[in-house]
Amino acid sequence: MPKGLYQRNGIYWARFKIKGIEYRESLRTRSLATAERRLKAAKDGVQDRVFYGASEAITWPAAVVSWSAKGYNAIGIKASTFDRYLTSIGQLRAHLDDKDVQKIDVRLLKSIVADRQRHGATNATIRRDMTAISSVLAHAVDMEWIEENPAKMIDRSRFKERKTRIILPRDESLEQVFALPGRFMDMAELALETGMREEEIASLEHDRIDRSRMVATLEATKTDRVRQVTLTKRALEIIDRQPRHFKKRWVFWRGDGQRYVEVHSEFFAKLSRVAQKATQEGRDFQRFRFHDLRHLFAVRYLRDRRGSIYDLQQELGHSSIKTTERYLDHLTPDERQAAIRGVAQDWAHDQRFGDEKA
Repeated sequence: MPKGLYQRNGIYWARFKIKGIEYRESLRTRSLATAERRLKAAKDGVQDRVFYGASEAITWPAAVVSWSAKGYNAIGIKASTFDRYLTSIGQLRAHLDDKDVQKIDVRLLKSIVADRQRHGATNATIRRDMTAISSVLAHAVDMEWIEENPAKMIDRSRFKERKTRIILPRDESLEQVFALPGRFMDMAELALETGMREEEIASLEHDRIDRSRMVATLEATKTDRVRQVTLTKRALEIIDRQPRHFKKRWVFWRGDGQRYVEVHSEFFAKLSRVAQKATQEGRDFQRFRFHDLRHLFAVRYLRDRRGSIYDLQQELGHSSIKTTERYLDHLTPDERQAAIRGVAQDWAHDQRFGDEKA
């Protein structure tokens, strides 16, 4: 057996002394060649700390635990973003769990990018992966475990996200889905009526509804900016038919007043049942996402000339008009011109005072 190595149940362990102190640790391998490499790395790390004052080695999992313990507010991100980072970190465990943060460098990060690309990860996913890693490594810098964040050397702008083509739900598919009973489907109907995102609907509170002005104030928005959306008569009817919980403030709730979470997943499950039934009955059915109801609202908004493309931008809460302009592709030339010029009908008046003209 080479000096500094011994085995327990076939697994190699390191054992060595530096300045009279004995160090032991599992090398987590049954391969002698691998064990010898890891033994050398372990000894080098201890010598760096003992003789040169280098920081104690911090494993990637330990860094993640320390980072996550800060909480999303201290990190400066939203709860939903924090959850996405945790998902990315979980998917990268095979690459990083056996690494110390001091050993993570640009070369390793580039190899992770290459591996993710080989396995078909989208540019958007890779960019989120690198951003999540960078957030943990920035925390490691703050803790003085490392001197600089190597993830900053990865140009994330190269991983441009391809915009998904907007495909609007078909009327016959909408009809089949909205035939489902239950208050959950009221959430979907409100999305189609207002263009609100699923999280905005799930977090909607009764005291944020202004019936005199026919608007809802949204605070849990994607951009973290408070936004007001216009409520139609139909939208108010949907809201008003929801039973109020005697303690909770949510418009939409389940069980003992719990708000809905993972709306898209539950919607997908319901659509799966509708699709199965349609197949059994020999009917056509096109699947769509909860978010596609927001797309359909936007196109109908412009087709019905409720306002301009800029009005729609405000309703949807888009930071860039370029995002909103994607809906112009679903309009006729005349509708496009009206949307750009801002030619609106008396829609708002009709919503407030009925269809009769004074």
